[in-house]
Amino acid sequence: MIKPNNNLYLYSTDLDFFPKNIPFFIEQCRKIQLIDRPASNLGDNHFHVGDRFLEKISFMGCSPYLKISPDNDRDMDYCSVYIPDKELYTAFITSTDNQGPRCPSCRKLITNESELWKDWAKGNENKSITCNHCDVSTVIKNLDWRKNAGIVNFALRISNIFPKEAIPTDLLLNQLEEITGVGWKYFYA
Repeated sequence: MIKPNNNLYLYSTDLDFFPKNIPFFIEQCRKIQLIDRPASNLGDNHFHVGDRFLEKISFMGCSPYLKISPDNDRDMDYCSVYIPDKELYTAFITSTDNQGPRCPSCRKLITNESELWKDWAKGNENKSITCNHCDVSTVIKNLDWRKNAGIVNFALRISNIFPKEAIPTDLLLNQLEEITGVGWKYFYA
């Protein structure tokens, strides 16, 4: 079960990127042991976490709880990795408790964000928005969402990870970059 706000997204920083060969990408994720066998009870392109998953994600706190396997065939409430196999369109993914973007210049919350969504709906993700505090213009895709949202074309979704409970290691982000040739970042939603 994919719960809103309980997902860690790993995404390509290149909005034009989509793997040319998804089976190869999946095999490479298996090779670095991020994923293991298909989690068929969750649907296509969902995978159980791999043997080295816990080395690739740093968990915060003294005793985080992470359920990495189902209790039975009908159990859908466990950590898994979803790898999309179809190129979508550039999408904005956010958590329900996102307070909005911060201006990269003055770091204040942009409160005139309603114009963002008008432009986004028109496919103008390269359009700028002007901060209502410092009057600096910023391209929509460069706004600071404080890891609570992202503009993505290709992203891996790791389910049942609470916001800021886990952080992907530099090792994992670097391995994904080696596999794909593009940079990777993360957010929670």
